[in-house]
Amino acid sequence: MSLDHNPQCSACKIANSLMWRRGSNGEILCNSCHLKRVNSSVRAQRQSSKESKKLIARIKAGTRKGWNGKSGERSRGRRSLQKMKRKPYKSPEGFATVVAADRIYFKGILYQAGDIVSIEDIEGDLYYAQLKGFLQDQYAQKTAVITWLLPMVPKPSHFDPALFLPGPEEDTPRPMECMEFVCRAPTELFKARREHPPFITPRQPDLNDLATVAEQLLSNENHQQL
Repeated sequence: MSLDHNPQCSACKIANSLMWRRGSNGEILCNSCHLKRVNSSVRAQRQSSKESKKLIARIKAGTRKGWNGKSGERSRGRRSLQKMKRKPYKSPEGFATVVAADRIYFKGILYQAGDIVSIEDIEGDLYYAQLKGFLQDQYAQKTAVITWLLPMVPKPSHFDPALFLPGPEEDTPRPMECMEFVCRAPTELFKARREHPPFITPRQPDLNDLATVAEQLLSNENHQQL
């Protein structure tokens, strides 16, 4: 390029350079200043191209509709949808597990088979029963199977084994919440009364009746002899 006799860089004001260049506005630049301007412009172009690509990608993602008709989601074809469909997992069925026992701990009391409990109805009347066994499920719900005790006197004020007889046995367990502990008792407390018939006390003989029967027998014999 044709330059003046004593060129000088318009940027760094130096007069010595291996190569002189002219800028975009016609100014004289040394080689190093020219390369700096070129590199800065290249970096600016690259940065602007990256930002423009990101902006274009955002615009495309916002305007694109998916398979369900909503914007912002990637569209899927039938094949991709069939691959994505999976067989639903079925949860295992729960089985009720019940544990039977001869004793159980409930509300601070150790209940045993044979214990006497009281049950109150909605009218406030008390009924007595004997515990046969206990059941507990997987939810820690405690129940008991009972044998009703039938009183021999109307509305006894307290429990006395001599005043009760064994009644019907229940097969359906009852919750422990409706029972109150009364006393301890063996499981065979009422077994003798259940298996043996009641004893009949013999009546004392009446002497007057014996004399009357003897007279009738004697009179019958006399008539036969005549």
